[in-house]
Amino acid sequence: LSSSSAASDVYKRQIISGEADVFVDNVKVGILSEDEVFGAMAAFTREPRTASVIAANHCTVMAVPQDDFVVLIEAQPKAAVNLIENLARRITIMNQQLIELSGQGHPRE
Repeated sequence: LSSSSAASDVYKRQIISGEADVFVDNVKVGILSEDEVFGAMAAFTREPRTASVIAANHCTVMAVPQDDFVVLIEAQPKAAVNLIENLARRITIMNQQLIELSGQGHPRE
């Protein structure tokens, strides 16, 4: 999956086995492992993808075509919950990385 590709081909992908690296502007920003979902942000924004995902080792990936995405969510609400949890976890990690890069440690409350 490469950055700037259209979101229209597949709405969601999930790693069934293996690991993959996530890159933004050729900088490694994360690792995806079993049961993690990727490609969903572009599905919701309908904008070009923002990251590239490259297999780090042999991977088995499930791809859900655009037309089947809504059907999947309606039939399996747990899939929607899993996706939301995944996105929330990524936001938390990105926030921590921003704090670390800013050199300010933990924010004051």
